[in-house]
Amino acid sequence: MTPPVRAWFEDSRALVVGLARSGVAASKLLLAHGGQVRGVDRRRAEELESAVRELRDLGVELRFGSTDPRELEGRNLVVVSPGVPLDLPLFTEAERRGIPIVAEVELGFAVAKAPVVAVTGTNGKSTTVELLGAIGRAADRKTEVLGNIGTALSEKAESVPESGLLVVEISSFQLESCNRFHPRVGVLLNVTPDHLDRHGSMERYAGLKARLFQFQNESEFRVQPLGDARIELLLRPMKSKPLWFGFADPTGDGVWLDGATLRYRFAGKTGALLKREEAPLPGPHNTENMAAAAAAALAVGIPERAIAKALREFRGLPHRLAAVAEIDGVRYVNDSKATNVDALRRALESFTEPVTLIAGGRDKDGDFVSIRPLVMERVRHAIYVGEAAGKIEASWPDVAHERAATLEEAVQVARARTEPGGVVLLSPGCASYDMFRNFEERGARFEAAVLELKRSLEKAARR
Repeated sequence: MTPPVRAWFEDSRALVVGLARSGVAASKLLLAHGGQVRGVDRRRAEELESAVRELRDLGVELRFGSTDPRELEGRNLVVVSPGVPLDLPLFTEAERRGIPIVAEVELGFAVAKAPVVAVTGTNGKSTTVELLGAIGRAADRKTEVLGNIGTALSEKAESVPESGLLVVEISSFQLESCNRFHPRVGVLLNVTPDHLDRHGSMERYAGLKARLFQFQNESEFRVQPLGDARIELLLRPMKSKPLWFGFADPTGDGVWLDGATLRYRFAGKTGALLKREEAPLPGPHNTENMAAAAAAALAVGIPERAIAKALREFRGLPHRLAAVAEIDGVRYVNDSKATNVDALRRALESFTEPVTLIAGGRDKDGDFVSIRPLVMERVRHAIYVGEAAGKIEASWPDVAHERAATLEEAVQVARARTEPGGVVLLSPGCASYDMFRNFEERGARFEAAVLELKRSLEKAARR
């Protein structure tokens, strides 16, 4: 039996910055490989109660309430969690001392036995990685879906055999600190404005997304959209082999929609995967997600039959164009995960019916004016909530609209404004933090309001 490869971080004296899920997983992996670990977090110990107990029991030295550069004493490696900004004085001092700063995903990748498929992009990452997970399972391969979506790569990397598959959702925050990561297959779905408060410019943000492919070699693959000039220019210098996805034959290898059929070309073979209508995921953006996932699956040797089976059976994720209810001929749809303008655009493109749109929240410097023609075409009435309401009103001055103080009020207004055959769509185009803890809570509140409306109407009808 081949002995395990010695990880590059073996016996490190590491400082782990940020002690949420990825920080805990990184600490445990470092300890398992002979490391000495000190963990720091700007939050108080009481806010991280379960993590504190677990790490203390393992012998991790813990500090809370600050990220003082003095914590670097005696350390030869810094591991940073995705939510921690890299402009802290601690990181500046680490760079001055020549101490490497790495993302948690780098540790997991170093000990992974199975091939890694990593997915990034502004929108569609979670749907695509879960779809890849379903494809892997349809092919009877032990498959873990990891990374930014939930479980850290470091937690599961060593438990999946070579015959399995590790599917990783990776964000720009993680890629910012990657210097070795080179997945067997990297997928870049799209790049549109987002997180500019952290990254400063679209050029910087797009460059970080392209970093997914920077360390790949000639035997590895990159999956990229057809017809995106910005991405094509960014990825042209990369060494990996391109696979394309989109709505036209790329002439090279890839997966594309040809009329009503999803077709593929790979390793000298061309064929049809399935009819688009056989897949339940709605909208053109999900056509792209399916094509990208299928291309990545082909690159890791998954048979076409397993890919088609998963595409037919996969029904999507919560809070992503999720059907909530139909009330008096009106469909209510929860797309709370649409936290930026491009995601809102993709949602609107998924409907031919008249839309009553509920939008707003905390603005992420979104360009709402850019989708004004689409809004004029698809939206019959808009209801604005949250901090961005005024900005959106000014961006779409010709759209009939009103404001609501709460989501519950917005649902009641939407019912009054929507005719049978229409759609009430929650697709905020904004972050949720002005009114909710996260997009999940926002979506759950919307669904609860819709279901309560349905129950009250049914109860009234029985009287």
